[in-house]
Formats: sequence, C-alpha cells, structure tokens
Amino acid sequence: MGGPIWLPKGNTRKLVTPKRGSLLTKVNELINPVTGEWDEQLVHDLFWPEDAAEILRIPIDEQMEGWPAWHFDAKGLFSVKSAYKLVVAVRDNSSGRDASSSRNEVSDVGQFNWVRIWQLQVPNKVEMFIWRLAHNSLPVRRNIARLGVQLDTICPVCERLDEDYGHIFFKCKYVKKCWRSMNIEYVRVELMNCQSGMETINKIWELEKSKHCVLVEMMVGKEQSE
Repeated sequence: MGGPIWLPKGNTRKLVTPKRGSLLTKVNELINPVTGEWDEQLVHDLFWPEDAAEILRIPIDEQMEGWPAWHFDAKGLFSVKSAYKLVVAVRDNSSGRDASSSRNEVSDVGQFNWVRIWQLQVPNKVEMFIWRLAHNSLPVRRNIARLGVQLDTICPVCERLDEDYGHIFFKCKYVKKCWRSMNIEYVRVELMNCQSGMETINKIWELEKSKHCVLVEMMVGKEQSE
C-alpha cells in the first residue's frame, strides 16, 4: 500500500483531482493508523468527490502484498492479445471508428489460423512478411504516418495515390502490369476487394496450392523493392 494512487476506473486509472500543494504522495498516508481503515475526512479534504468516492470503495488489506497488474486484462495479466485490443481501441478512438468495427477486427485476429503461417515450407523472411501483412504492420507509408512520422504518403512509383498495402500490391498502375504479365489478373481483382491483410491471406490460401508461394513471393519482392 506504499505506492502512488491509481483508481480502478477509466483507461488511464489517473485521478481527476488536480495536483495541488499536498505533501501526501503514498496510499498508506491516507489510512488511519489506529483503525487501519481509510481516513475518510482526509480523503474528502484532498480529493474531488468523484475521486474520493472511488478511493473509499477500495477494500483495504494490510496483509496483501502489492504486485504489478495489467488493468486491460480481467486477471491483471499481460498478454499479446490484450495489448492488441488496447492498440486497436486507442487507434479507433483517435480515428473516430466505432467500437463494433474494433470488436470485429479483434474477433478476426482470434479466428485467424496463425499456426499455418509457420507451417509453410518457405524462407523465414516470407513467413515474417505474411505475419506482418496479416497484422497490417508492413512499413508502407500510410502505416509509418499512422505512427506519427511526418512524411509524404503518396506512392513514389505512380505518384498518384497513398501508399498502403492494398495500393502497392494490387492497385498501383505499375503493379497491375506485373499481375497481367503473369496471366493472373483475375486473382489480383479478387484480392483487391479484401478488406484486411488477414482476409487477403485467407483468400490466397483458398487458391490452388501451387499459386500460394508464387503470389506471396511476388508480393515480398514488390514490398522490398519499394
């Protein structure tokens, strides 16, 4: 109970009460040393009503040992899945996307057959490419800009549209020539309509097995040439 105060509400767990001239910095300084309970008068004197109410609702157990907890998980345990949910929620909140689309995307992640990627008989760089494509984390200009880097997002090849994974693999006028030269324009058209990297990979896996590596390796070569 000797650490700073965090409240069990909201995303940040921070107090809404502004910092003032109080010298108190630890949780145990708000506990009555005689009764072992919250010093209610002190809590009300120091914090705004909404914070005071939350603090006084927290049960006190002096015998309980403190431990770091990840509050975005119900059990307080960190996991990649919970971290991904947090990233999606923060991204969607900043971009104005609704919560239902976020839930659908998280659900898709859980249903995607990730193991199949590592079972492919391909070089490691190809496996990593597929994994990053499924996560939409390829270093294309739109993704880099989304991380806060100031740069021109226009495709440097055609200089017409923003460079995202859909553009450089399926929509750029120059990449279209590659698909046509391989006589698989119909595949490009089908993949172009996919709404996510995971859907794109699933569509490729639905094709004839002989085309899997050809398509992915072509896309790897295109991405590395950018």
